[in-house]
Amino acid sequence: MKRKTIMALLMASAMAFGTCATAFASEVQIDSAVPVEAAAQAGKVVVAVDDDSFTIGPWGSDSAVRDWTECTIWAHLCYRPFIGAMLENGELQMNAAKSVTKVDDATYEVEIFDNIVDSQGNAIKASDVVFSYNKLAELGFVSEISLYYGSAEATGDYTLTINLKDSSEGAIEAVLCNCSIANEAWYTGASEDEVNSNPATTGAYTVTDMVTGSGVTLQAKEDYWKTEGRCDAEFENVKEIELRCITEASSRSIALENGEIDMAEISSDEVGRFEDNEDYNVTKYLNGMTQYLIFNCSEGSKFADVNARQGVAHAFDAYNMSLSAGEVVLSHDVAPNLGPDYVDAWDEEEYFTYDVEAAKEYLAAAGYDESNPLEFSFLNSSQAPQQPYVALQAMFSEANLNMTIDSQDRAARQAVQNDPTAWDMCEYSNSVADFTTTFWNDLFGGDNNQCFVQDEKLQELLAAAIADRSEENLTAFHEYVKEQAYIVGCYTEVRSIVTTAGVTDISLQKLNPLLNAMTFTEDYTSVEG
Repeated sequence: MKRKTIMALLMASAMAFGTCATAFASEVQIDSAVPVEAAAQAGKVVVAVDDDSFTIGPWGSDSAVRDWTECTIWAHLCYRPFIGAMLENGELQMNAAKSVTKVDDATYEVEIFDNIVDSQGNAIKASDVVFSYNKLAELGFVSEISLYYGSAEATGDYTLTINLKDSSEGAIEAVLCNCSIANEAWYTGASEDEVNSNPATTGAYTVTDMVTGSGVTLQAKEDYWKTEGRCDAEFENVKEIELRCITEASSRSIALENGEIDMAEISSDEVGRFEDNEDYNVTKYLNGMTQYLIFNCSEGSKFADVNARQGVAHAFDAYNMSLSAGEVVLSHDVAPNLGPDYVDAWDEEEYFTYDVEAAKEYLAAAGYDESNPLEFSFLNSSQAPQQPYVALQAMFSEANLNMTIDSQDRAARQAVQNDPTAWDMCEYSNSVADFTTTFWNDLFGGDNNQCFVQDEKLQELLAAAIADRSEENLTAFHEYVKEQAYIVGCYTEVRSIVTTAGVTDISLQKLNPLLNAMTFTEDYTSVEG
């Protein structure tokens, strides 16, 4: 088999890569990687993941395992197969929902299939769907549900009404596609260990083995409740999916070369060793999880003063911060250049240029100098690579900024992310589901926004941009956020997934691999036999 390098997600042609981004090689093959349901199942695929946060219950905090498996093991009302897929255009795929009917902008009637059962044989009715939405809204793990979901009511055994509290364009899609559905009686009667390690899944796969922080094995259901018209997330192209935690990037490369795994995300500085080897396939894609820096702008905080924020924003540059992150696309907004409404002209403009003297002037205006340096805490996830933040810390010291890095595991970090007393500045990431305005709304919408800012003008400009995504309205909001420096965009990583030669296509329509929908050669054999 000939080597194949794929860029699974196209960037807008006007996207600026910045000086740190290595251009893609001329031999890159463009492939839509549209998933196709296989006539025969492959036996097994062994996949390495890079973190030990194994959250596989119906609702939980983000992790590589959750991102790569949630839609495979949990049914959702609908599945969104690509960025910007819209209900009104007939682009959403029905999963647990048999139909969705719009009553008005904020009200939708949903009919679910009448034969849904979980892996323990519990039937799923409309009341279970309502319970699932209310529970997820209570837990607060999914920002889209917190922002847009208002309430739901079962109107029959298999019918329900969903009410939105925000009917912005893209809201109903976010609500329909972001809530895992579980049986209420099972969930309320199960122990915490059962929920997190042996869940009664409603998707096409069930969990057969789970060792927290080490590995999880999924098995395709032979008696899956839906037999026809399956959405992409319901394909069963492989009988067994085993995920193994290998946190070290170099160890994942070695595991591939030693024949211990079939697939892994490989760091940019090591992917070259696989690109000229016919025994492997390399899939390159622009990960939609854009990295950005958030200032805590709550009243009385160190960054309530715009001069302090501007001073810090000009005391670093994303290029030097990203050197250890590999191949990246530098940001020119807090959002990545992926939404159809993103204004490409922004990529030709300066965006928080690195200027130590300007930084010191801003800081002086905020009352800080060498004798009284600005000292602040910086919250990040301990599972993430720390080199970019060490580089950030070093750059800040040149401008008399003393940053203390507070690295916490994902669970602990999630617990304090929305507490304005717990941190001064933090890093975070978010992905574009459809529009740039939706991305902005996730960050800035309402009183409980990510930077804790109360700003009427910000909300007015955001509302105008959401109501009419004209270039004028979008640019007005873009410029105001730059002026106020509430959140500063950094970069989006270009990532590489390497597989053995028998894995021929990886679906990355939603920026994470859809493991159940990969395709395999006829002679494919897993490293596990």
